[in-house]
Amino acid sequence: MDQENIFLFVPNLIGYSRVLLALLSFYLMPCCPWPAVCCYLLSALLDAFDGHAARLLNQSSRFGAMLDMLTDRCATMCLLVNLALLYPSYAFLFQLSMVLDVSSHWLHLHSSTMKGSGSHKSIDLSGNPVLRLYYTSKPVLFVMCAGNELFYCLLYVLHHMENPAGWLVLLQVVCGLVCLLKSAISVVHLVTAAQNMAAMDAAERQMAAKKH
Repeated sequence: MDQENIFLFVPNLIGYSRVLLALLSFYLMPCCPWPAVCCYLLSALLDAFDGHAARLLNQSSRFGAMLDMLTDRCATMCLLVNLALLYPSYAFLFQLSMVLDVSSHWLHLHSSTMKGSGSHKSIDLSGNPVLRLYYTSKPVLFVMCAGNELFYCLLYVLHHMENPAGWLVLLQVVCGLVCLLKSAISVVHLVTAAQNMAAMDAAERQMAAKKH
């Protein structure tokens, strides 16, 4: 039987299109706000389809899971870099958000992989109740991720609008609350992953001590 080409799996092809749309968005951001934000949101929206395709076609892969997470993290980070340029007074907050987002997801993914999970979204159901709800409830996960991305996108769009509509400002406030909540979940990610890594270290040291 011929070996499957993981790189040509349908969900991974969707992942490549997400990367291209994100890159196009970043290229357009300095000059064309509306096309830029449309490309960015379309890239984020496709994130919901690659997972469905992977399950439907039985094409889940570790490479796909890593590509998915890296695209999410890098896209958000690049948007935050742009926002730091548009709102220099708040650059530290954007930097803090980048650090928290990347470090929490990286450590969570690493600890999940060491525990045998194929993806950072596959968690031990006996673990932290906040993360269990976050990853097992699709509505919760969607609202958190969509609200977070919309908040940053609205910050970018409203900077280019002289008289934004009231509903846009209200939507930004609501999404801002979601963004704060997601940041709190990222802190939980970071602490829980650190505790898991420390527990695995302690277990390995205990086993090594017994052997000696």
